[in-house]
Amino acid sequence: MKKDFQERKEPRRIEKLGDGAIDEALLASSPESQPPPGNSTRGKLDQAAGELALLAENSCKGEKMAPVVGNKKAPVQKKPPQILVVDDEPNLIELVGDVVKGKIDCHVLSAKDVAEARKIMETTHVELLVADVHLPDGNGTQLVSALRKHNPQASAIVITGEPSVDRAISAIREGAVDFLPKPFDAEALVSRVNKALEKQSALARQQRRLDRLREAVKRLNDARRLVSKKVDLLCNDLISAYGELSKQLDVVRTQEGFRKLMGEAKDLEQMLCHAMDWLLRQLGYSNVAIYLAGEEGEYQLGAYMKYTTAGEPPLTEAMKEGILRKVNADSFVYYSADEAREKLSAKERGFLEGQSVMGVTSTYLGEVLGAIIMFRDGKTPFTDDDAEALKAISPIFATALAGMVRGDDEEGDEEDFGADGGSMLDGSSDEEKPKNKKKEKKNDADWWKRGEEPPF
Repeated sequence: MKKDFQERKEPRRIEKLGDGAIDEALLASSPESQPPPGNSTRGKLDQAAGELALLAENSCKGEKMAPVVGNKKAPVQKKPPQILVVDDEPNLIELVGDVVKGKIDCHVLSAKDVAEARKIMETTHVELLVADVHLPDGNGTQLVSALRKHNPQASAIVITGEPSVDRAISAIREGAVDFLPKPFDAEALVSRVNKALEKQSALARQQRRLDRLREAVKRLNDARRLVSKKVDLLCNDLISAYGELSKQLDVVRTQEGFRKLMGEAKDLEQMLCHAMDWLLRQLGYSNVAIYLAGEEGEYQLGAYMKYTTAGEPPLTEAMKEGILRKVNADSFVYYSADEAREKLSAKERGFLEGQSVMGVTSTYLGEVLGAIIMFRDGKTPFTDDDAEALKAISPIFATALAGMVRGDDEEGDEEDFGADGGSMLDGSSDEEKPKNKKKEKKNDADWWKRGEEPPF
């Protein structure tokens, strides 16, 4: 059933400008004239955005991603939209409410002027505004911008008894989605309200998807920062571990090179000279003194390599009474030139003034077998790498010393009882035994034997 509504103040009909012209003006001016989402490319993009947000949310939570298509979601209970009708005619408000509520599931609110409508919009979430242009305290189009401030996704329909293109464009610029001229029938009103609610619902859905997408992007950024931080920590740990491994490999390489050189020595003298040769090659030119432990903890000078200071007895005895005891007590010492000036004895300072000093003991099975002391000009001091290299070879040197001493003892036993285990009185002599000696291979570390200059 159609009901015709006439405006009380303007009962006359407009002949020249009908509904068709107004609708064309609205379509030409409205930015909302695009088809609703879901039936266009924009709708597909919105759907994709929603799916991306869901995937991002699952990813951030560490959950296994499930296909979006085919998921059955629990139905969401939608609240009926709230429609605010603003007009100074109570009868028209009542009739509009009856017509709309009879066709659409909604709540209808009413106001008779602009002030009352503003109060309702401040306290109530309004999805659709239906307002007359002529109100007692102002223009109804002013309410459209106020509605958008409280609910940006809300829609508005402006009704008037004096329709015109300019007035329609003005209403659209204020934010209205439709312009309904009087008189109008029930079907036209319901149709316009339905379209406005559909646009409002589409905008609300789009906004929710955008909010979800922003939240998903925020969580993704937080996750990215967390992962980046963990990766940085892991990289730092890997770098540290690689550095430690590299140092350990250097130590192993150093020890193996020194162990091979010690293994080539055939007697104690050659072993000591090979050790000093290695120290000069690896740690640089230095004065080197090697003390060997004797009975009752007494040390004897086993070898001395001169670089700048000759190993005269006053120097070696002063070192034996001073720095050697500190090395024996602490297992390792390293003094810079200034530290040596403070910690060395007066006798030692006479020989070691301005020298940096480094020393280490060589221990085998808990027993100190010897000590190595090096010193050189403080202008070219020993480095930390030099100290680590000296400490690395110390146990290998001790093992070589122990092997050499044990070998000497076995040779002594053989000389006492005969090389073949028999008696020395059996009439045989060394001269009668065949001599099968191979020609010895020349060793660069034996330059001191041949009276040559150091080859490095």
